[in-house]
Amino acid sequence: NMGLALRARSLRMAQIFSRNFSQTKNADNSPYAHTVTLPQTDFPMRANAAQREPMLQEHCTEALYKWQEKYNTGEPFVLHDGPPYANGALHIGHFLNKVLKDTINRFHVMQGRKVSYIPGWDCHGLPIEIKALEGIPQDQRAALAPLELRRKARMLAEATITDHLKGFQRWGIMADWNNVYKTMDPEYEAAQLRIFSEMMERGR
Repeated sequence: NMGLALRARSLRMAQIFSRNFSQTKNADNSPYAHTVTLPQTDFPMRANAAQREPMLQEHCTEALYKWQEKYNTGEPFVLHDGPPYANGALHIGHFLNKVLKDTINRFHVMQGRKVSYIPGWDCHGLPIEIKALEGIPQDQRAALAPLELRRKARMLAEATITDHLKGFQRWGIMADWNNVYKTMDPEYEAAQLRIFSEMMERGR
């Protein structure tokens, strides 16, 4: 049978090649040593992405942000972050929002401008309270004191911010991640009260 003969011949040739290759792959004087010309490079054979990616990510995000703060001498560019609610997992809306802002910031960095981008989170309002109530049985919600609800909402916001922060950094967003703001911080709330007081004094 022609088909069986061809398959047997192919198998035999593969066995011969495998044996010869194993015998000569480390021999510089083998007849096969000069048949393949490969480029000489210092790049490693393996990407080692699991080890190299965190290093490259830090270099292109937080390190780049600090570098441009120190060395860029152009006109300052401030991008005010319209903060996301701290009430749930990241989704495609967060991704689109942050990537667009990151694109704008990196453009201005390449123009030589000193970029200021401080990320923040909105920690007040009904969306966070509703999310906090989801973990409480229906029959216990009516007896929940307002202060206890706020405490649970704060705990939810803190946990969500921690997850968001890791996610945004994992996405490679360039920002001042060591100086984020949260609307539930006492300093932020005090600043809001001062502004409201000034508005009332001016009759607005």
